[in-house]
Amino acid sequence: MSLKVGYSQRTAFFFHLPAIIILSLITMVPLAYNIRMSFFNFSLSIPGSRNIFVGWQNYKEIITDREYWNAMWVTVRFVLASTLMQLSFGIIIALFLHYFTGKGGKVLTSIVMIPMMVAPLVVGLMYSFILNPQFGLYSYLLDIFKLNLSKTPLSYGGSALFTLIMTDVWEWTPFMALMTLAALKAAPMEPYEAAIIDGANRFQIFFSITLPLIRPVVIISIILRAIEAFKVFDKPYILTGGGPGNSTEVIDIFTYREAFVNYNFSYAATSCVLLFILLLSAGILYWRFFIRMKENE
Repeated sequence: MSLKVGYSQRTAFFFHLPAIIILSLITMVPLAYNIRMSFFNFSLSIPGSRNIFVGWQNYKEIITDREYWNAMWVTVRFVLASTLMQLSFGIIIALFLHYFTGKGGKVLTSIVMIPMMVAPLVVGLMYSFILNPQFGLYSYLLDIFKLNLSKTPLSYGGSALFTLIMTDVWEWTPFMALMTLAALKAAPMEPYEAAIIDGANRFQIFFSITLPLIRPVVIISIILRAIEAFKVFDKPYILTGGGPGNSTEVIDIFTYREAFVNYNFSYAATSCVLLFILLLSAGILYWRFFIRMKENE
């Protein structure tokens, strides 16, 4: 029996080996080249600079670069606000779909998932039309309801960032809802039956039973969405281009500007390396916290 198990494991390993090799090459080769480039002074504005080795100079410059830290701070605010709002709305929607007993529950679930299926580029273009001050739906609604609000929310730093956050919330709240709904469907019914017999109310059941049961899935969802939100580029680039000023310049727009506007590829590579280290460290710390929390239960 053990020989059969060992043979099947080796067979499975060799079966997946080509995919592992291909995925490793696709991931590690660009990463290694990016790290190597960060130690050079490769810039299209400087002929022959591809082979000019500068060591840690790019890292020293970017650590003291105020624009870089501004972009990082904007990105952190964007990630925290969008992820928390997506989590809150996602749990509410998931609870509604889970306990919805009427006809058309599956159709309603499919409709809720539609925003997640739209490409970020299309979402950015769609909201650029909606927020257009001349013919956009937003301006039209302000006129109908006679609301004393600005028709150009993308022209002010605070409202522009808030608008970007809300577009991301609209697009990715269905992801949180889908993950939470799957966790609710997989939760055992025995704890709920025992709680009802003991006379627990809905709030007690939610906070004492439902949240602990769905917590592992929620934590994984937060990690996945936070990592993806850190890499946001499409919607800010289309809607604001990082403006007004640099109030909505996320880290990916900063990197894009350094690479394809200033043609300083090594500086952009340095920004990518630091972002990779930050996300990797945050993911490891968050996962260790989750594992430790599970061990203490």
